[in-house]
Amino acid sequence: MRLWDPGVPGATPLVLPARNVRLVAVFLAIFFAIFAAIEWNAVANLFGRSVDDIFDLSVLLFEGFWALGWSVGVLFLGALTVLFAFYSESARLEAGKLVHIPKLGPLNILVDYDLDKVRNVRLEQARGNDPELVKVRFDYDGETSSLGDTMRRADGQRIVDAITGAARFVPRIADARAAEAAPTIETSRPTPRPSPAAEPLPLSSESAIALVIANIAPLAGVLFLEWDLGDIMVLYWVESGVIAFYSLLKIAVVGKLVALVAAPFFIGHFGGFMVGHFLFIYALFLRGIGGAWPSGAAAELYAIFMPIWMSIAALFISHGVSFFTNFVGQREYAGGSVKALMTAPYNRIIVMHLTLIFGGWIIMLIGMPVGALVVLVLLKTAVDLQAHRKEHQSSVR
Repeated sequence: MRLWDPGVPGATPLVLPARNVRLVAVFLAIFFAIFAAIEWNAVANLFGRSVDDIFDLSVLLFEGFWALGWSVGVLFLGALTVLFAFYSESARLEAGKLVHIPKLGPLNILVDYDLDKVRNVRLEQARGNDPELVKVRFDYDGETSSLGDTMRRADGQRIVDAITGAARFVPRIADARAAEAAPTIETSRPTPRPSPAAEPLPLSSESAIALVIANIAPLAGVLFLEWDLGDIMVLYWVESGVIAFYSLLKIAVVGKLVALVAAPFFIGHFGGFMVGHFLFIYALFLRGIGGAWPSGAAAELYAIFMPIWMSIAALFISHGVSFFTNFVGQREYAGGSVKALMTAPYNRIIVMHLTLIFGGWIIMLIGMPVGALVVLVLLKTAVDLQAHRKEHQSSVR
């Protein structure tokens, strides 16, 4: 795909009538209108909503993240509607290839066909009773392909003659295979050394040490600052947001222009997940089952997060060290994909928090002794460290 196709000097252009895609454009426009109406309604509901407690704030944030993620679909459908409204086609013959170029507005989609594989270039009568209306078709890799829409027979014949004429000067595959089968003189070559298997990230690495320090820091809160289970759960919930923050940076590095679409979708989807997760933690480990929802969301949030702000800062530093030493320093971004980066946080966070929630329930049942909280912190540290070492094993040389 290219936003600009300057062509190739010496290529033979083929004039094609474009297919009629008005029905596709109308279909996309209808879906765009439906999606846009839903988006408008969702955004309108965000204004004027009263926020009295944590539950109200969670609902507001969830709807906001949902609207952000939904807006990506609205923009995508709107762009497709406009692009298909300005659809056109062209083709050319160049360097042993037939290049078919459907154009969606400024977007050029180049489809290359090797002429040595093109077979049975022909004219087929189009639907209807007029024998002068035909379509150009050909066989390629066992499938039938076509160029352009219905055209006059004389125009179609010129295209067929141009393709078959150019194909005569291209060596056929059978000749190439025969040349490859000819005896050659063997020369001795050194046996390539097998590449070493990827190993987990060493425990002595900077990012592993920083991760352990950030995870052990809550022990001081448990032993000296009287942190309870709720504080531990909230802190590790914040870590999910920290992971998402650095995942956004990775998506920007790898995706470049694609990140303009992927980042809002990721924020909307992961943000909704974070809101639902916090509401679960707050209702179960902070408010308590059956407890009242205290009014004053701002004051409640301050009381929740202020005691653990230093550990939150340590988590940002820990994951920042991993980002710069592994992803940037070890060039983990090379060969990475936006899709893998968008799913990676879920793979790590789900395992980690299932461990925490299961352990938290056990601690609640036995009365939340300090020793059990210490064990929970150590267990989370071990699980997180193992996941971190496995995630970055490909960066080890």
